[in-house]
Amino acid sequence: MRFTAILAAALLTIAGVAQAQNYGNQPYQPMQNQAQMSGEMGGCGHTVSITDEYGFRYDNMGNRLNARGCVIAPPVTPDGARAIQNGR
Repeated sequence: MRFTAILAAALLTIAGVAQAQNYGNQPYQPMQNQAQMSGEMGGCGHTVSITDEYGFRYDNMGNRLNARGCVIAPPVTPDGARAIQNGR
């Protein structure tokens, strides 16, 4: 019982020292997801400024962007189509 306690303490100490090692003088930089890294211009020249909770991307003018950074046109109901009417 005493041997296993000493062995466990030694293993925990070694694991702690191994985790605390410094790998050069590089400062810590957290991983960034693709939306944060793609702050540069997209394929169509629009910059992603915000991503909503559903993952849709928007530029600084509120236009919704596709994966390449191009503006997605808003939905349009064609002439003659029946519109949905609530409450009737």
